[in-house]
Order: sequence, then structure tokens, then C-alpha cells
Amino acid sequence: MAETSTLPRTTLRYKTTAEGLDIHIEVWAPKAQPIDPGSPVEKRPAFIYFHGVGILFYFLSSNSLLMRSPDILQLSHSDRLTEQGYIFISADYRLLPPITGYEVVEDIKDLWAFVTSPDLSITFPDSEATLRIDTNAIAVGGSSAGGFCAYMVAMHCKNPKPKAILSIYGLGGHIFTSYYLSPKKDHFVHSFERLDKKDYEEFVYPYTKGVPPTIARSLPAYAEDSPHGPMYPANPRMQLIWLYLQYGEFLDYLTGQHDPNFSAILRDACQLGEPVSTSYTALVEAAKELQEAAKDMIDEKHKCNLFAQFNVSSDWPSAVFVHGVQDSGLPLIDSEHMHGLLKDAGVPTEIYRMEGEEHAFDYSEGAEEKWGREFDQAIAFVHRATVKEE
Repeated sequence: MAETSTLPRTTLRYKTTAEGLDIHIEVWAPKAQPIDPGSPVEKRPAFIYFHGVGILFYFLSSNSLLMRSPDILQLSHSDRLTEQGYIFISADYRLLPPITGYEVVEDIKDLWAFVTSPDLSITFPDSEATLRIDTNAIAVGGSSAGGFCAYMVAMHCKNPKPKAILSIYGLGGHIFTSYYLSPKKDHFVHSFERLDKKDYEEFVYPYTKGVPPTIARSLPAYAEDSPHGPMYPANPRMQLIWLYLQYGEFLDYLTGQHDPNFSAILRDACQLGEPVSTSYTALVEAAKELQEAAKDMIDEKHKCNLFAQFNVSSDWPSAVFVHGVQDSGLPLIDSEHMHGLLKDAGVPTEIYRMEGEEHAFDYSEGAEEKWGREFDQAIAFVHRATVKEE
């Protein structure tokens, strides 16, 4: 493959934890309106992207919705956001486990303080140009677990607040379903096989082999000689989201509540204890009265800090959702539920349901040709909400 043309790019540290872990953002310059090195420092709108993979693993690659180039690490001139003048930011954050969703929220708050600081100026290597972020024109988004992070920005970052959310099959939109709470009869498509806790003891509470190190990046690796094919994960973190969901325990790791077991409490309250298939057609939503009872059992701290569905209000940013209808890796109901809550609250919102598509469909070959029009419309929604045209 011929090398793609690249946009100026730089890496910035936005925080160092008390334990000495540096956490970074990757920043790409906008393509539109070429930067004039001789002009005053320019302010540009920004889009902050959060990676997915269950808040458990770092995966930064190309998806057709955000960019048409073959590699996000080599953003080309055709990037949907940079071509409209946006600074594109990809944010790292600490990964579960051993940390919980609370530390992820801490990172998000610190990231927001960093990118909205009046002292921040961004200079790119091999360029004399300097840019600033227009703090009144920032949109956020993410894929899968990155959608959860975008929701956390809406909940916790109010001054200034983000102008728009792009949720690409986002996590955490409706926790009272069998997807989060029920044990599974079979394996998830993306896990290739049924997983066993004993093979992942390093990452399973109570961490009998010792608490895993706190990290903010864990790069992909594949067992090319696996009988399951060359895409079988060699990095165990790539399987953790499917392991936790298979046992119906992901929310325990998100909240840090293992004793008493958070998921078990909700599972019993919602009457979702029977094992279910991972197929999107087998999803079970708890009855409304059971959902209300289960909600009352959740610690107020968890409700106020980690679960978007309990915190939607009329002052939320405009939001657009993109989700595959046949998604077994994260069901469509998560996006539909959040879309409905926002609509009821009077927040501008749109949803694009991609018929016949599975999880991470926008990374698949041919996604641009098939869904390019819808991708353009989703980005246009973000742009309208973020940038007020003169």
C-alpha cells in the first residue's frame, strides 16, 4: 500500500498520576484553512475522541466514520473532521483493572481542564505554526467504551461544556439488560471461544496472582498461529470485556463494588439470573417496575458519577448515535435508550441505525462505500452543534 499523506501531529502529556504514570493525548492539526505560520495564534474547534474496547484495552485504529484514510495514525486529507478545520485529539485514559470507572472520570476531568486551559497552545513538529483550541467549540465522541467516556464528559465537564456528542455504538446507555447482568450460554463473536476465568486470573478479582499494574496503554497483539485464525488475541486484555460480560460481572469492575457484588444485586432485582445467548435477538430488558426497584438499590455515588442514564438533563450537549442493528457486542438498545432519554429532555438528538451490521462495523472493509452518506450526516450534525456559522 502506498504511504498516505499525513497531517502534522504531536503528543502531549495532560497529566501525571500520583504514582508517576504519564497520560497523553495525540493531536492532529486541521487540514482545512491551512495554517499560516506568520499569522497570530489561531483558535480552532476541536474533536476529542475516546477509544473503546471496554475501558480495558487501548486500540487506536481507523474507522470509516471519522476518517476515510487507511490508518488513523496517518490521518489523510480526507479526514471527516480535520477537513472541516477541527483539531483532532485522541485521548488516553487509565484502563480497568485495577482502577475503576472513578479513576477514568478523574482522567476525563483532568483532560478537560488541560484542553480548555487558556494557557494551552499547540505547536506541531516541523512547523512554526501554533494553534489554540476554541473552548466554546469542542465536541466529544467515542466508539464502544469510548461512548461511555463521552457521556462522562457531558456529566462532569460543565464549564465550558462540550457542544456535541458522537456516540458510535456507545457503552453504558442501559444497564438493566441481560447484556450487562446475565451470564451467557455461549461466547461472543469477537472472543472467538468461550473464556475461562482461570486463564485470566491476573485480571480477575480478588487478583490472587497480584494486582495488575495501572496502565493507560495496552497495544494489540495477535496469535497468528491460533486455530481460531490470525486475529485471535495474544494480549489478554483484548479479551477482558468479553470475559466480564460472559460472566455478567463487567459492572463490578466499572464500579469497583465486588463485595457485595454489584452485578449480582441488580441481576436478582431485575430477575435476569438465567443464562442467555449472546445473540442480539436474545437480549432481555428488565420489566420497568423491576428497573425502578433495581435503581433504588444502587449506591447514590455510583448513580451520580458513573451511569449516564440517570443523569440526562436538558443542559446536555446535542448528541448523535450510530449503531448497528445486529450488534451482539453491544446492543442497539444502549443507544436507543440514551437517544430516547435525551429526546424526552428536549436535547437535539439523532440516531442512525445500520441494518445488518455487527459491532465495530465501521472498521470493516467497504463500510465507507456502504454507509458514507450516513457517516457524513452524523458528522454534519456534530458540526452544526459545535460551530456556529457566520
